[in-house]
Amino acid sequence: MLARRRIVIALGLSALTRAQFTFAQQQKSHRIGYLANDPQRGSPTFAALVGGLEELGWIEGRNIEIRFRASGGRDEEFAPAVADLIREEVDVIVTTGSGSTRAAMAGTKTIPIVFASAANPVEQKFVASLSRPGGNVTGLALLLQEVGARRLQLLKEILPRAKTFARLYSSVSIVDMQPSLIRENDQAARKLDVTVEHMAVAKPEEIDAIFERAAARRVEALIVEPEAVFAPNRARMAALALRHRLPMMCADARYAEAGALISYGENFPSRYRRAARLVDKILRGAKPGDIPVEQASQFELVINLKTATALKLSIPQSTLLQADRLIN
Repeated sequence: MLARRRIVIALGLSALTRAQFTFAQQQKSHRIGYLANDPQRGSPTFAALVGGLEELGWIEGRNIEIRFRASGGRDEEFAPAVADLIREEVDVIVTTGSGSTRAAMAGTKTIPIVFASAANPVEQKFVASLSRPGGNVTGLALLLQEVGARRLQLLKEILPRAKTFARLYSSVSIVDMQPSLIRENDQAARKLDVTVEHMAVAKPEEIDAIFERAAARRVEALIVEPEAVFAPNRARMAALALRHRLPMMCADARYAEAGALISYGENFPSRYRRAARLVDKILRGAKPGDIPVEQASQFELVINLKTATALKLSIPQSTLLQADRLIN
């Protein structure tokens, strides 16, 4: 009888231990590293990621901790930030562009990496393929070629007499892809009977000078690529464009909200909500290399009518009808 009682007690203690272990697992706080270009934690994209995680049951301060690191538009700042996140033993790293993705991949081959936005990830060798990424990386592809021609076309609709545009890009990001991007933009421009001058920027301090140069060259509008060096400086760039009387086309609605004339590209908050789903899969045990890279699902055209008025531009009705959103 005593032996049987001991067995029952032992089994009961074993069950209690298992229950406590399961509860502890459920209460474990996962650490998520976040590599941002924009230093503002209140940015729409970061808010979208946090909101997407909350919808999936991951609450900051309860079962996840988000370690936020920002570069201020300087890609060289990402390497030490990645080293910090590795020391803090994060469970997954979310990157926000090609520079941060490259730094994260250089820093770790084991911690899962989710890029919320990376241009042409196969060409940049971030993943083996979109369907089977392999390694410790997956995310959402930003496909630059598909929308470059469309941005040129929209600018030409607004400025039918224009002959010269300038394209601003980063000289330190996606360097290997620039020749093909320049070639494709030039081909699209020729069809519209315009010329595109390609102007490179390496760091934020060069932004004022590039606007001075564009004005001196008498270009009639600017096209701004979605680069890390520009993202934290979008309000400043919108003000410079207005000062120099330059209509500015961007890839992200946040620029139009900051005062740029027009934006055409993916809905970036939507993209970061989708990134939250990939993080969720990884935290629940999926291997990033087995999760297909997602492509664009939603594009939007945003026009800032207040800026159009300041530039004394009349936006054609046909273009206004295409807009997803008008900012007054």
